[in-house]
Amino acid sequence: MPTLHTLLSNIALLLWTASALAQPAPASTSTDANCSTEIVTLRTADGARLQGVLFRAAQRKGAALFLVHGYAGDFYESYFPKLAEAAARAGYDTLALNMRDHDAGPKKSSFTDNRTDIAAGTAYLHELGHKRVVLLGQSMGTNRVLYYQAASGDPDVAATILVSGPGDLFEWNVWQFGKEKAQATVDEALNLQRAGREEELMLVDLGPLGKTLYSARYLLSVRGPDRLSNPYLNVAKVKNPILIVQGGADKLIAPDVGKRLLAVAGPAAAFATIEGAGHGFENYESSLSEKILGWLSTVAP
Repeated sequence: MPTLHTLLSNIALLLWTASALAQPAPASTSTDANCSTEIVTLRTADGARLQGVLFRAAQRKGAALFLVHGYAGDFYESYFPKLAEAAARAGYDTLALNMRDHDAGPKKSSFTDNRTDIAAGTAYLHELGHKRVVLLGQSMGTNRVLYYQAASGDPDVAATILVSGPGDLFEWNVWQFGKEKAQATVDEALNLQRAGREEELMLVDLGPLGKTLYSARYLLSVRGPDRLSNPYLNVAKVKNPILIVQGGADKLIAPDVGKRLLAVAGPAAAFATIEGAGHGFENYESSLSEKILGWLSTVAP
């Protein structure tokens, strides 16, 4: 019998597809002659169950696009449906997949677990016959895809797209609250870890994102002194072409993040700003899709 979570995810996908295509759709349906969609459920190497959606191209290219959401996001968030449809029409099979810590609610896993999640998605795309994968991270998803590549050295990633990256997450908290308050939260988590209570939940203030619950383990994995989530360190290890995109009206991230990433990325990196766009590119989805697909046509044709 389907679980409540499965039913809710399926309902969400139906609403999402209807929003994107202006008509309701079942779990697997042809949208037109150039694109079809289907729900997918994957198991990671450590047993986590992840749901997502695949947009299939009728005349597909060799590379596939893999969309990775940000903090408290999911596979049907913000511009993902319109970008996925546009990419499939252009010939790119496109997978949008939930990470294990998707949506709102307490965060208990480690940031590094997302490497296993992304590995499951890339393996699935390889099973479909794609030799190359393009990784796109949205917001904190930029940190996820950069860490995946830095840790795995996956040679089959053809290109990387970083959209609305927040930069280093400890630095983001310093930017929001000042260094003293940001460090105090880390110190609280360190104290819990030393006491053997790293799974204990802490109430964490995320400023414009509200308050939420993190385990000490999760918080230290994204903000702690030994964190592996720092994108400025990880991006320097990525050898494939990189596109960095920011919205000109994005108030959720420091305005210099994109240029800082560009400064430490390799020579094949490019930077683009879409003026007027906010963090999730609402009302600017078409401009974002055009920018991304235009760039992809040159690096992963």
